[in-house]
Amino acid sequence: MVHRFGEYELDEAAGELRLRGAAIEIQPKPLALLALLIRERARIVPTRELLETLWPDTNVTLASLTRAVSHARRAIGDTNRGALIRSVSRRGYRFTGPLVELAPLPPAARAEPMREPARVFVGREEELLQLERLLADAVTGRGSLVVVSGPAGIGKTRLVEQFAALAGARGVRVLVGRNRVEEGVPPFWLWVQILRQLADAEDTRALLREVAQRSAELAELLPELGVDEAPRTHRASDSERSRFLVFDAVSRGLLRASRGRPLLIVLEDLQSADPPSLRLLEHLAFEIGSESLLILASVRDEFRERAHPLDRSLGVLRQQERTTELGLRGFSRREVGALLAQVIGRPAPSDLTSEMFARTEGVPLFLREALRLLAARGVLSAPERLPRGAIALPGQALDLIRRALDALSEPASALVAAAAVLGREFTLAGAAELAELDRDEALDLVDEAARTGVLEASPSDAASWRFTHSLFREAAYERIAGGERVRLHLRAARRLEREHGPASDSVMAELAHHHHRALALGDPKRALECAQRAAEQAAQLGAWEQAAQHHEQAAAAISHAHPVQPEARLETLLSLGEACRLSGDRTRRREVLTEAMSLARALGRTDSLARAAITFSDLQDWGVRDDAAKSAVGEALAALADSAAVERARLLTRLAYFEVRRAHDRAREIGREAVDMARRAADPEALQDALYVLHFALGGPDHVLEREILVHEAVAVAASSRSGDRALISVLDLASDRLMLGDVAEARRLRERADAIVRDWTAPAMRWNQGVYDTGTALMEGRWDDATALARDTLALGSRAEHPYARLVANGHNMIVSWEQGDFGSVLARLERAIGATEGPEHWVLARVARARLAVGRAAEARTLFESLASESFVDVPRNLRWTATMVELSYLCAELADAARARPLYELLAPFEHQHGVFPMAICYGGPVRLALARLCELLERRDDALALYEEARVSAAALGARPTEARIALHHGQCLAPRDKRRARALLEDSARMSEALGMAAVTAAARATLAS
Repeated sequence: MVHRFGEYELDEAAGELRLRGAAIEIQPKPLALLALLIRERARIVPTRELLETLWPDTNVTLASLTRAVSHARRAIGDTNRGALIRSVSRRGYRFTGPLVELAPLPPAARAEPMREPARVFVGREEELLQLERLLADAVTGRGSLVVVSGPAGIGKTRLVEQFAALAGARGVRVLVGRNRVEEGVPPFWLWVQILRQLADAEDTRALLREVAQRSAELAELLPELGVDEAPRTHRASDSERSRFLVFDAVSRGLLRASRGRPLLIVLEDLQSADPPSLRLLEHLAFEIGSESLLILASVRDEFRERAHPLDRSLGVLRQQERTTELGLRGFSRREVGALLAQVIGRPAPSDLTSEMFARTEGVPLFLREALRLLAARGVLSAPERLPRGAIALPGQALDLIRRALDALSEPASALVAAAAVLGREFTLAGAAELAELDRDEALDLVDEAARTGVLEASPSDAASWRFTHSLFREAAYERIAGGERVRLHLRAARRLEREHGPASDSVMAELAHHHHRALALGDPKRALECAQRAAEQAAQLGAWEQAAQHHEQAAAAISHAHPVQPEARLETLLSLGEACRLSGDRTRRREVLTEAMSLARALGRTDSLARAAITFSDLQDWGVRDDAAKSAVGEALAALADSAAVERARLLTRLAYFEVRRAHDRAREIGREAVDMARRAADPEALQDALYVLHFALGGPDHVLEREILVHEAVAVAASSRSGDRALISVLDLASDRLMLGDVAEARRLRERADAIVRDWTAPAMRWNQGVYDTGTALMEGRWDDATALARDTLALGSRAEHPYARLVANGHNMIVSWEQGDFGSVLARLERAIGATEGPEHWVLARVARARLAVGRAAEARTLFESLASESFVDVPRNLRWTATMVELSYLCAELADAARARPLYELLAPFEHQHGVFPMAICYGGPVRLALARLCELLERRDDALALYEEARVSAAALGARPTEARIALHHGQCLAPRDKRRARALLEDSARMSEALGMAAVTAAARATLAS
């Protein structure tokens, strides 16, 4: 006979007690006691009868019976003593619960006992197989990153845990980092967890200490290593360097650990990771290709706001060759049937399988909760008896989540709410204190929540529990009334302060979070203190996104303080604006600083107005038009006292920057004034900025010597500055200038000098600049495969550094490959979408587009575009860094359109610079010697002798640069021009052109050379 009461069943024939269909552990005597009381439930069973029946021929004391009753009650959840097993004073015991009698199933139908759904693993065979292959690669030194994605409840965590167990059984060290959905986590929290696990292991603690002794950043992340003194080689305000040093220290520690024993790093719920942790993951993903390290990250597919940090990181990670993405879907009907078979111990009826599949869409979490519901109704004990169509489940799958929370008693619901405030994982002591319960009572309530599937014991900490899924935590938190939520956060903050006392710095981010959430009831002054200290800690580690978040909390605290503190708010807004600048949040930066400027005006604070205007303007935008920033700079300059030399120099620098595209001569004049003022102020940061902008403003064919002098000064100043990026850019620009002048030896020397600067600073943005230059030179030399690989890697670096022009530059380089290979359709696809852009090499782009249109037979469109470019006889082409390359391109277009009338003004403008080459700074985008452009124009002007002489000189100068594609093209035009006079030599030139271009894959040039030879 099977006796059912609530969610429990006692199967006397099988000799087992089941909860929701799954067998649970119970000792023989308590089980026998329970069976006897249920059989005799119509009466009180006397104490003596119980003793004689359970312990025949054995003398035992009454204490043995008391212990058996206690064990039986605990097994059936009878926490309210007497609700099911009632004690009758001086007489005995009686079972008083509601009972249903069921006939036992035939033996064949009970092949296996029911199992707890959460412990069953089915399906995912292909995913596990792929993960095992990648693990085998990692063990042999070919590391990779795997992103497991899918909607909530799809089984990402279950798959990851299953695979982690397999990896651990094979001797791989498994490290797990779990993200917290709520705010208040310290910077790099995900990686701190990983590092702590390494620090706790005897074989890797010494290794981490060794790395930390050379890195203040790692020592700060892991104070438990006990490294008191570590060298710091940067200032906290140096965003790129401070962040990079954290990345480098953590990466070195992990990579060294993986060389002793292969590592599997599991990162759960990446969608909840703090932005600095995501950036560190990007960095590490670039380093693991030749290491024994596999990273396995799970991420929830869900709607995210535009520009969410995770979407940016996933975009960067997907560019990596060693990144694999596994997208999980719901179980198929077959897999649902397999799950049911494992849970109930035998094949499930077809109707039950179909209904479960239809109602849950195969989502494992919803399947699990549906199985709990059916087990509670008794359906799973005898599913074959269920009439067709009699299965009733909630209409919405998410109702299964709500049902589990609704099933909790009021005290258990209060405890779960308190736990939700603390996070997905929490200590029993913490949740009990917030819910104002003693621990013993809280323990019973945790057990109740565990029985409904809401909570489970933490796998890593015996004193902690966690929500079985983040959806339960989110739903529980949303249910808390607003006022009660404030009280709970305030209790959480006070508990942390009592627990940590003077050492509260270790939980400052969490304190700032709870005090912020409790502002309606708490102390704004204390909330401000915590937010400001947390912001300082985050900034020290380069975690600028979190620093900005804490400055936002500080601003909110000031708004709640009385009396009003406008000076404090102004200072907080300035700090917030700077953090937004460093984290790349341009929109929020400008919003905050607009308010700061307004407040500074009202308070008459000209120094603060200048600070706001300086931060409002960004020197990383490559001379964009920004009327709002220019206006702010002008206002601040007008208001600033003459004695504020550093601020005035920085404002003048920005004003010069904004004038570069509008009034080049004025930009140079202002730039020189800014440099002089910064020199007198002896401020290396202001001088670096001023030198960089003046160097930029002097770009073009006319000021090469002055630019060179400025570069040498910029490199010298960088030694005392906190950043070398502007010196690096200037050196690479100067190397481009030397290529423009045909001095390849000096260009190479300067490129080596750039390496020395990067060795001193080592940051992804600086390596991006190097990569841009190297890609351009590879294209100039016709090393297409190298250039393509460099462009790909450089784009990845630029994406990591969030450079605003990373994709634009990569697009330009890839366009050049298509051009040289004669794929003009691809050229147009890349360039035509850039027409009308407010920034960038506008005239150069339009000339290339016109040439490509001409090459694909769209001659009329090409002619129309050229007419618009020539409308002012080319004097409107900005005489800047791009002038020479643009004029060379326009000359080629003029020659291809055979426009003799326009050839003369072009020739006159270019002739003074015949010794130069068409080169873009840094990106190169080599267009060939100016002499080649002049030769093409001379042919139009019927100056054949001049053209032939220029072709000779052009080929020599192109060969000196190693520009093989240009050599092939010069040989083609030279041969065509020479053919009427010297067919033998013309043939030799055309054969050279065909041979070189064919070897380089330049199909259009090869075809033209062969066609000319044939004629």
